Amino acid sequence: MSRISGASRLFPLLLLAAPILAGVGCGDSMTGPKATPTPAQPTPTPGAAHVVIVGRDSTGQPANVFVDSVSGTSTSTIHVGDTIQWIWVSGTHSTTSGACGAGCVPNGLWDSGRVQGGTFQFTFTSAGTYPYFCTLHGPSMQGSVVVQ
Repeated sequence: MSRISGASRLFPLLLLAAPILAGVGCGDSMTGPKATPTPAQPTPTPGAAHVVIVGRDSTGQPANVFVDSVSGTSTSTIHVGDTIQWIWVSGTHSTTSGACGAGCVPNGLWDSGRVQGGTFQFTFTSAGTYPYFCTLHGPSMQGSVVVQ
């Protein structure tokens, strides 16, 4: 006849009780910060301004032109909420919103004034095509911003 000691009898009970005891205190009453769910799509972080060089052509020569740093042309394509930063590298120029037909007419949306060796920024809040020109050079110095 075998004898089971007191400790040997408790061992099976401890095996059954361990999972139950481990779960004590693991309910919704835990303290500390609550987890925040991750959004399905991350919130976009504003990037650096989109740069347009003023007064120097794509070969680096002084000229009466606006040159977009991405397209290499006088047309910049951006998204709603983006900012264009014009950087003057040569000469005195302006960036003035408006169109040039028989003459250049400002529309009042933005106007840097005449600048030499500085910068000017404008943030576009609506989709559309925005023509602009230099008040000193008129139709010979134009650009456009396409906002998608």
